[in-house]
Amino acid sequence: MNNRNWRGVLREWSHHLIIRYIVLTLTTAAVFTTLTAFLNPAVESENIRAILTTLATAEASVLAIVFSVTVVALQLVVTRYSARLTSLFVKEPLFRTTFALFVGAIAFNLLVVYLLPAQSGRLTNAAVGVAFALAAVSTLALYRFIRLMIQRSSPDELIAVLIERELAPDEYLPETVAAFHEIEIHPIRPLYRTVARAIELGEYQTAEQGIDGLRTVLTRTFEYLESDFSDEDAAQYATVVSTEILTEYVPPILEQAYTHEQYDLISNAVDDVNAVALDGLDRGFTDVTEDAAEGLGDAFDAAPLTWEGNRLRNPIKESLLELTKATANDADRPTFRAVFHPLNFQMTLLLRRRPDSNVTHHLVGDYYSREVVEIFEVLADRYGPDVQDQDINWISPTEGRKWTLPDEAESLRHFWREYASFTETVLRYRLSEEEYPFVEGSIDEGWRRIAECAADAGLDDLATLCCITTIQLAYRVDQLENGRLGMWTNNLGRLRRDYDPTIVDRAFELLKAGEQPEGQNISVRTIDPASTNTDEGFIERFLSTEEEDTPFEEWLVEFETKVHERTEYLQERE
Repeated sequence: MNNRNWRGVLREWSHHLIIRYIVLTLTTAAVFTTLTAFLNPAVESENIRAILTTLATAEASVLAIVFSVTVVALQLVVTRYSARLTSLFVKEPLFRTTFALFVGAIAFNLLVVYLLPAQSGRLTNAAVGVAFALAAVSTLALYRFIRLMIQRSSPDELIAVLIERELAPDEYLPETVAAFHEIEIHPIRPLYRTVARAIELGEYQTAEQGIDGLRTVLTRTFEYLESDFSDEDAAQYATVVSTEILTEYVPPILEQAYTHEQYDLISNAVDDVNAVALDGLDRGFTDVTEDAAEGLGDAFDAAPLTWEGNRLRNPIKESLLELTKATANDADRPTFRAVFHPLNFQMTLLLRRRPDSNVTHHLVGDYYSREVVEIFEVLADRYGPDVQDQDINWISPTEGRKWTLPDEAESLRHFWREYASFTETVLRYRLSEEEYPFVEGSIDEGWRRIAECAADAGLDDLATLCCITTIQLAYRVDQLENGRLGMWTNNLGRLRRDYDPTIVDRAFELLKAGEQPEGQNISVRTIDPASTNTDEGFIERFLSTEEEDTPFEEWLVEFETKVHERTEYLQERE
């Protein structure tokens, strides 16, 4: 056992540069000393003194010239990228070793000259051998140092060294979170500044390497924290380390890449952020995932309202969608809501800014009709088995202004509320622009799929809630379009045929009884909220009691009849 320990210690020591050079110096000195002492040439002391003085002068000159040139090269790199890269050179082990060897060689030469006896002998010759040995080893170290500096002049090499050495978790992380808070500048900021500068200079390969480096540093840091800290401390520390990177560094990098039309760089950067967020989620660092969603949302918001802006928005939307589904499947409710919010809010905000339909056609259309349904399916698969047999009031789930929903049901109803709100935004866009932000006539598609998904999961009352919203939406569309209810009656008719008819029938009963779902409703008024009529204020226009072309109550009875007729027709065709 002791032998194994010694072998391990020796193996560890052998990897230290200073240890290797000490061994090399001692070996070389032993060889040179043995040769000079054994030969013992008769050399006058004055000649020895002259040789050693010349050798010391030469070594001092080389040291001054080489390190002066190194400082100039260092200044060029610092000016080009980041002043904080100076530490890469100052902390370089070969720099310290070479400097120490030269200083030691010069000091030894001067000491021997000072102590040189009047008559030379074996000891004097041995000292000369040591001087030559030091000169030889110093020259070798200098050669390696020059080669290293040439390599380090490459930005790719700089980033690699910065990531592997300076930003190793055990190197840059203090022992406590409190100590990290005392650091004035985030340790990873030099890497961010290098990436930003590389994009500015058009060095996109270097920028991509730096962005990959950000991901590497964070994932490696998460692994280190998980193994060396308690779960609570690790999660807190991970948040402190990553928040500034994900919320303050990521959006400018993406915006800058878009400005330089580097769309592949955008996709790679978004993928790296997505990987960091998912890695944090897998380790239980949910704040990391939330921060990543926030940062991506800010970058989405910065894209211009043109078709080209979708080159930035599209990859961000795909990433946010993946993160939302991941949190819907494997995170608590607050985390899901925090990650879902940037996705839904940014899509809503985009419509409120009224871009042309060529911007929203696929971006919003796919989200409204398909991608939102994928999120709901994940929620239904996760929570459906837990709530399908519970007696839950999905329509009015409050008593005394307190929610009565079980925890498993809150995410499902939150999703319904957010989707209903987004649907109203779609309708406002239609009123303002006189066209839908996606394919004409597909506004019913998302709600049809969601209602069927809820019914498939055995959540009949939740399906009824979705039917209520569908009916409200059908009325609003009918008033806007002057008809075109064929798809709406067909969808509800198929739902009555394929599932329990009471799912749809109860929705009609509740609406005819004047009951409205708590939290969010599709307005049954067609008053244009974008109207510029100065005779009425916004509140007056919004709460206007002006009668509709067809009152909702009257329309509702007629629509229910059409739905029942359509159901009978579908049943006859089976």
